[in-house]
Amino acid sequence: MKPIRGFLGILLMALCIALCPIPAAAGGEQNSEQEEWTVLIYLCGSDLESRYGYATENLQEITKIHLPGPDYLNSIGYEGHGMNAWDQVNVLFVTGGSKEWHTQKLGMDVKTDCLQYWRFVPDITDENENCFILEKETALSSMADPRTLSVFIQWGTQAYPAKKYALVLWDHGGGSKTGIFADELFMDGVMYLDALQEAVSDGGVDFELVLFDACMMANLETAWAVRDHAAWMVASEEMVAGRGTAIGDWLQQLYYLPYCDGRSLGRWICDMTQIKYANENEKQIRELITWSVINLSKIEELAIGFDRLFENLGEMYLHDPLMLSNYCKSMFSVEEYGNGRDNMFDLAGIAFQPLFQLTAPIDLRLNLETILAETVVYSVRGSGRSAARGLSFCFATDFDADELDVYAHNCPSPHYLACLDAISPWNAPESVYEKVERLPELSTMEQYLIHINKFYHTDGTPAFYVEQGDEVNVGSVFYNLYWKNEKTGKTVCLGTAPAYFDKKSMDRGFYRVYDLWLWPSIGGELCQIIMLNYPQEGNYDTLFNIPVRINSEIWNLRCGYRSSRDAYELYGLWEGYDADSESFNRNVKSLSQMAGQEFQLVYAVDTENRNAQVYEASKGQTMYRSMDVEEMVLPVGTYYLEFVISDFFLRTLKLERVEIEWDGEAISVPEQSWEGQKILNPMSYYDEE
Repeated sequence: MKPIRGFLGILLMALCIALCPIPAAAGGEQNSEQEEWTVLIYLCGSDLESRYGYATENLQEITKIHLPGPDYLNSIGYEGHGMNAWDQVNVLFVTGGSKEWHTQKLGMDVKTDCLQYWRFVPDITDENENCFILEKETALSSMADPRTLSVFIQWGTQAYPAKKYALVLWDHGGGSKTGIFADELFMDGVMYLDALQEAVSDGGVDFELVLFDACMMANLETAWAVRDHAAWMVASEEMVAGRGTAIGDWLQQLYYLPYCDGRSLGRWICDMTQIKYANENEKQIRELITWSVINLSKIEELAIGFDRLFENLGEMYLHDPLMLSNYCKSMFSVEEYGNGRDNMFDLAGIAFQPLFQLTAPIDLRLNLETILAETVVYSVRGSGRSAARGLSFCFATDFDADELDVYAHNCPSPHYLACLDAISPWNAPESVYEKVERLPELSTMEQYLIHINKFYHTDGTPAFYVEQGDEVNVGSVFYNLYWKNEKTGKTVCLGTAPAYFDKKSMDRGFYRVYDLWLWPSIGGELCQIIMLNYPQEGNYDTLFNIPVRINSEIWNLRCGYRSSRDAYELYGLWEGYDADSESFNRNVKSLSQMAGQEFQLVYAVDTENRNAQVYEASKGQTMYRSMDVEEMVLPVGTYYLEFVISDFFLRTLKLERVEIEWDGEAISVPEQSWEGQKILNPMSYYDEE
């Protein structure tokens, strides 16, 4: 945002302040001893700061805040006209959680062996002397410890009391499954949502707004955790860029109009962040951006509706078990966020599913639609996330027992937990069954078995069909393709792609590989493609990662395939999923930012040790501002094909690998048995895990 300058700018600012409602203190008089806002920024630097300096960039944005001082006002004839609304805001922050800080250029000595509490003092002398004042230092503690957060809240609100408080939580986020923060000084410690709830409760104040400047935190479970201690919440359903929100711009606006409420501030955060990346031509961020303003006073009503939804599904499960599978299968058409392993789905997408509209009671449907509209009061989204409606939830159906134990602390729906208990080996806490009835175990029901009939297609490739009636248990079908590198003797993964559902070649539909001999490539080199969503038959639009090596580091080219155009499109670079913190890495780059860099396409070597990933690499190429992903004919050689079925609970069930020889013109399968029947049991997913 450009600073407001000149007579017209001051006049407009005065008009806005005059029109903005000014809350009165008790007794009808303005409390002159308290400012309007105290903004508390919990800045857990983590590797976002130590490796990339993103926290420093945010602080640098804050230093650009411009407030016209007395000399400037006097120069335009506004002496004594009370244009001092900007002294109604305190901005405080704490630094920690990072092995290294890059703030020296800002005149700050941020230490790593203690926590430091800071105050931002904006310049009002017309000499651009913004500064950060060190208020105090405390003993080092983990930023993922709820006590660290609650102590910071207590200090800030007691030292700088105000009529309204905002809390900014800045770092990695992993949605409902993981929580928030990754303190690299304490083994990437993470704060789960129940600990977050404890921290804001112990802080002892009610916030006007809580901003999650972290990935995938716009979800029902997070909103449930902070609902009792804040009026408004701002967060993103999807990945957040490393440089986060437009913090300098929305703070600038808050200084100008401090008499606003949390809803108005939330809109500024959403709009200004969208503008920030649009102006910087950050294509990947621009197209995948999602930010929303959530009315936390409506979360309890929404949670009741959410619980009733799963109560209805439980009743369907009792009377006709396959109705549950039909409904869960419809989830595959709902927009998903994260890395294909976080299970965050748009909540409104469920409520608008045709099957839900047909089977749920009318009052439940109307109630959910109404409450969702009243809960998410504002949102922005990019063209690549056009179905984002501002709030997601965790589809935890494929979690293991430990993950479900954590999730149970954060879930507001006992009926949902009872469903998760019924469909998995996990046992819900007994407290759940003090409120709801137990459901029969899925493992006892033959309706959920998938009978597979395998055969060879006319082009020589393996194919299969599902017995009539079992289709309802199939959510998505894809295949893994491996290539044997004759030079190294190792088998490498070329990636994962959707299987084609062929309705024309037989009396019944079947799954096969469409044009197996063609595969995506860049610069004449095959790519490894990692599928991030679950395409269904008839809709093969897919979001991929293509791993590359740049300066010895592994990055991912983000690539989308659009079936309507039969074309691939590169969005930019993303550093990937952080295995240590189990959260999204926020480091993203555009192709133009990396133009001129040398890179290699890399391929994961197929090994039994999943924790020690080994890569092979292609020859080097140069990164350009614009690059094409094109299909090329596979080189002659030996390949291995492996079909994978994802059931309606997101559980993956693999069929055996088949060796395939490709001579450049035709496919042949060495002597081996592929044909025959196989029965898949969804519960065997846990045995494989």
